[in-house]
Amino acid sequence: MLQPGMEGMKVVEGRDRVRRECADYLRDESNVSAEEVDSIFFPRTAENVSYIMQEAAANGMPVTVSGARTGICAGAVPSCGGYLVSLEKMSRIISVQEQRGEFVLSAEPGVRLSEITNVLKTGEFGTASVSEAFLQAKKRYFYPPDPTETTATIGGTVATNASGARTFYFGPTRTYVCGVEVVLPSGEFLRIRRGEIREKNGRFHVQKQNGRPLVIPSPRYSIPRTKHSAGLFSAPAMDLIDLFIGSEGILGIITRVDVRLVEEPGMIYGGVAFFSREGDAIRFVQNARCERKRPLALEYFDREALLLLHRARTKQGSTSEIPEIEEFGAAIYFESVVEGHDGANESIQEDFRRWGAIIRDSGGDPSIAWGALTLRDTMRLKSFRHAVPEMINAIIANKKRTNPSIHKVGTDMAVPDVHLEEIMKYYRSVLEKESLSAVIFGHIGNNHLHVNMIPNSDRELARAKELYRIFAQKAVQLGGSVSAEHGIGKLKKPYLHIQYSTQYIEQMRAVKQSIDPDGRMNPGTMV
Repeated sequence: MLQPGMEGMKVVEGRDRVRRECADYLRDESNVSAEEVDSIFFPRTAENVSYIMQEAAANGMPVTVSGARTGICAGAVPSCGGYLVSLEKMSRIISVQEQRGEFVLSAEPGVRLSEITNVLKTGEFGTASVSEAFLQAKKRYFYPPDPTETTATIGGTVATNASGARTFYFGPTRTYVCGVEVVLPSGEFLRIRRGEIREKNGRFHVQKQNGRPLVIPSPRYSIPRTKHSAGLFSAPAMDLIDLFIGSEGILGIITRVDVRLVEEPGMIYGGVAFFSREGDAIRFVQNARCERKRPLALEYFDREALLLLHRARTKQGSTSEIPEIEEFGAAIYFESVVEGHDGANESIQEDFRRWGAIIRDSGGDPSIAWGALTLRDTMRLKSFRHAVPEMINAIIANKKRTNPSIHKVGTDMAVPDVHLEEIMKYYRSVLEKESLSAVIFGHIGNNHLHVNMIPNSDRELARAKELYRIFAQKAVQLGGSVSAEHGIGKLKKPYLHIQYSTQYIEQMRAVKQSIDPDGRMNPGTMV
């Protein structure tokens, strides 16, 4: 007979069996792999998770949380054996209900973002409980956060406060989370609603299930006024829920998430503006940000990125989804919205004229810009937007065949608006002195650019890592973040020390100590 809490849960026990049957669960998109794991659990319920945590506590086992494993900082990769908890079977959308005048979707952590998008679009909710008010609503609703990897899960994106291209307009995941259920390292449940528990006199006071008080210190440091996902969140009079959002699994396991839905803004279309000079592209971004009608997204591609796309188009031939690209110095992908889901023709034409004027005022030629109104053209622009990182990964994979130690070194830094031009010039001035191949692209609307360095040797790899440190120091000097969207995980811990002093990192450790005194949750991650 199964023990209470074990019902319906698959468990793979023994290091040899785990290695033989579940090798894919020992790594994530960072390409870092774990050497050993004692057991992998596949819970289906929050009660299963509670049981696992109690067993781990009783046996002194470290616990690592695994979602879709789309992270690139090795946060889901076990560092010292123990238990690995995969939440992929907890994949149920629970409900869509009206709360305080808003519609809130509740889901288990293993639900993929693509599934949430599809369900809201089709209205096919399966067994989920859906309020009549939502079903009868005349307006369409959606969940705005759009990390590039749509196979990411809602639990993983909350644990990392994920963001994406449209964060420029809609904000990151944190903005939409209004409730979480967390299983603490003790196995106890903590259910948190936004606004219910706030820091008071530097402490959060929580009543645990067993009636005992839990006192959690509130971190007291300033975080950058930019896109930011490095370390535990901190703010004056902060809400307890924000401590868990972006905590990367070091405080407990999220077993339920409640997120706000918002009205679709209208008909969304995309475009690409091309520029001969990088400075003109930056001017375009600055001009677009000053517009009364704010774009949804602004994405950057430098000359090297465009050359990669041109080569891919040439190699793929006429069947390529990547449009023909002439030689330019830079390009900006932008997204705009026209009110009304079908978009009145005159409104679209007016918007096109507006974007044309911005391109012209920035030194570009609107006659060579792309626009996408049809589904076919929209998909081609999306192919354009996502092809660059895929091509870089393919180049690295090819280099690994002759030198397995080679990997790309890609930055994830953001700075305040006023320093966009300065940080770009700094990247260029440093890279021009190096023999390293580098491609720069990313979320330029948030001044969040990925400098992808592609080394050809171990010596160049070591130099790329040193440049990463130099770039991180410059970003922090300008009031920016060493990690704008990918978190810290296990790989970026040295850069957390660039972002924060030892005193502030000790505050993060004190938070963890109060909740996880034995240090068993996601050891090696963040702090």
